[in-house]
Amino acid sequence: MKPIWPNLFQITLYNGPGAQQLIRRMLDDLFLPWPHIIAGLAIIICAAYSAWLGGDRFATEAIAIMIVHMSYRIAIHRHYLSYGYADRERYWTRLFFASALISGLAWGTSLSLLIVSAPNEVKYLTLTVACVIIQSATARAFMAPLPLILQTLLLVIMVVSTSVWNGDWIVAPAAVLFIAFQAGHMRHLIAMRFREWQAQKDKDHLVARLAKANDDLSEANEALRKAALTDGLTGLANRRAFDLHLELHCSPEAGTSEPVSLIFFDVDRFKSFNDTHGHQAGDHCLELIGHCARSVLTSTWQMAARYGGEEFALILPMTGADEARRIAEALREKVSHLPIPVGAEETHVTISLGVATADKLTAATPSALLTHADLALYRAKQRGRNRVEVVETASETEIHDALRYLRTT
Repeated sequence: MKPIWPNLFQITLYNGPGAQQLIRRMLDDLFLPWPHIIAGLAIIICAAYSAWLGGDRFATEAIAIMIVHMSYRIAIHRHYLSYGYADRERYWTRLFFASALISGLAWGTSLSLLIVSAPNEVKYLTLTVACVIIQSATARAFMAPLPLILQTLLLVIMVVSTSVWNGDWIVAPAAVLFIAFQAGHMRHLIAMRFREWQAQKDKDHLVARLAKANDDLSEANEALRKAALTDGLTGLANRRAFDLHLELHCSPEAGTSEPVSLIFFDVDRFKSFNDTHGHQAGDHCLELIGHCARSVLTSTWQMAARYGGEEFALILPMTGADEARRIAEALREKVSHLPIPVGAEETHVTISLGVATADKLTAATPSALLTHADLALYRAKQRGRNRVEVVETASETEIHDALRYLRTT
């Protein structure tokens, strides 16, 4: 059987979140010496009064016992403060249990000595002090019921036995009534504290559930937000996310003089690929190209997006024209060597890419950058496909022709 001493607090106290902190606070209170000092001083006053009235037979012994007891309680309190709680719950619980029994024995012994030797006036005062000590222990019993109940019983048994042996029979039934009253009060107080701790435990449980629900809701909202900004086929950003990202980095409100490059590209002769191999193979082709587009990004600020159909785009903040062209060439090379499975065979596709850059010398607006990237893609198509073109300047006629061509292809 497991010893009960190390488990007193686990059995009797709230064991929900923060239980260790609660146990420590209660031990802090239970080891305080002031209740014992006050009780000891009250007994010493009774003993001194008894000696003054002539009942000094055991008054000195009663005073000595209380002085030793108060010194002991002060010493163990200093010991507790010196070493601290330090997760030594079993040790401090056992020490308090032993100290509670020692206190009950010290009080019972000193009060019994006064009952035997004191004049009647002091006997009634002594019994009153005993009742006050019992009342005080009862008020603290909710923190550690077993040791404090045993402490109280030890005190009561010693005082009542001494009174009956001394011929004060009336003390016995009075003690029974007093103990019955205190037991009911103690039971009510402990039950009230347990209800309070259970309510705290239930509240902590509900708060934890609410926090988890909030976390789940946040995750769901984040997943929904990502789904709303993600292309379902390729896993890249969708058109809406593309527009937001471009506006963020390329609008006059962005407040930066760093260059922003945009790469438009699409799959060469993709309609013919679909007609030959089927839409399922076409979807797989776009998915693989999406992986290639993501792989050439060099920072978290950059974005690969599916613009629509077989059209893709790369937004490259803080990237000049030369670096953007290098990235475009790397992507074109990677896609041209990418094996596309079609049935039991493999084939290859190519892409055409248009690069445009907005910097402090050009108008940094999303529409201007889009127009120049469109034109660069048009030039790549017109000049043989599977190539990269960069546009720095363009005439209105060329832009018009490019937009009309891209709308019809």
